Amino acid sequence: MLKLKSLAMLTVATALLASCAAAATAPAAPVAVVSGGTVNATLTDMKIAVDKTSISAGTVKFVVKNSGAAIHELVVIKTDVAQDKFIAGDEAGKMDETGNVAETGDVVAGGSNTFSVLLPAGHYVLICNEVDHYMSGMHMAFTVN
Repeated sequence: MLKLKSLAMLTVATALLASCAAAATAPAAPVAVVSGGTVNATLTDMKIAVDKTSISAGTVKFVVKNSGAAIHELVVIKTDVAQDKFIAGDEAGKMDETGNVAETGDVVAGGSNTFSVLLPAGHYVLICNEVDHYMSGMHMAFTVN
């Protein structure tokens, strides 16, 4: 009987050691990486101002305030095209929005809008695509690292 108990204890001990060894070699759970952040944008008549022109890849929150007298919008476009080389779109006075990943929609004078978007690393352009606003200078380069 004593031999049987010893054998059972040895079996349990072996199993425990084996599970510890497996746990030691098992890959660690992935660690969440904090990325992205917040971009504060102010739209004035014919200008876009942001508090940063680059940010880490990840979820980016755009907090947009229209301090101008006209309706504006902020459109985020992933593109390799230079900020001042966009081509005209189908609607007169507006630019082609190929690569559009997010936007505010119309923001009335004195209004604001907030949106979040998952942005991978790359080159982006921020524009206001209300009629003739891009051509009046409402565009800027933006980088996601």
